[in-house]
Amino acid sequence: MTTTHDDEATHVLALLGDVRGRAVLDLGCGDQHVIRSVVGGGPAAHVGLAADDALAARARAAGSFDVRAVDLDRWWGDGLGRFDLVVSSRAVQHVRNLARLLETLHHHVAPGGRLVLLVDHPAATAGPEGYFTDGERPGLPTWAGRPAHHRSLETYLRDLRHCGFRLDEFSEGNPGEVGFAERPAEPPTEPRWALFRCVRTP
Repeated sequence: MTTTHDDEATHVLALLGDVRGRAVLDLGCGDQHVIRSVVGGGPAAHVGLAADDALAARARAAGSFDVRAVDLDRWWGDGLGRFDLVVSSRAVQHVRNLARLLETLHHHVAPGGRLVLLVDHPAATAGPEGYFTDGERPGLPTWAGRPAHHRSLETYLRDLRHCGFRLDEFSEGNPGEVGFAERPAEPPTEPRWALFRCVRTP
């Protein structure tokens, strides 16, 4: 069974939770449905970081007015305060140094704030190089001209933990989990994504 875009967005939003009165950062602006839902939920602030001007324009069209085109491999959070919630759909798998980005995010997420990251499942991105060999995968789709990078689940979890984020919830796209309206007649036989909800520790 093929993963649908709506399934992904619905599940991401379910783990993100109530955004009313919260400051929200969208890292990568990778899902317009998520942007529209978050902006419509009444956040106190919504800032988007897009990979290029074209993606920034798409994010503005979806309803986010404060969007900045940045290179996430070089972004240090200049000019931003703190956020209660950070959401990212597939952007971090196109970042070379995930740990550096997570360290930057740690400074811009309020203690107890949530970080929700969705990436393609590592079982699907490993390729012939092997599951436990992290690195660039030229055969995978690019994003704003940036190549995809494979990381094992162990790598994601280690980097999150070392950079001050505690895993709170994890999903591989099982339709029986929270976020799905109903279980399909033919449930998938393979994981559909890796979705992490983490909490920033002091």
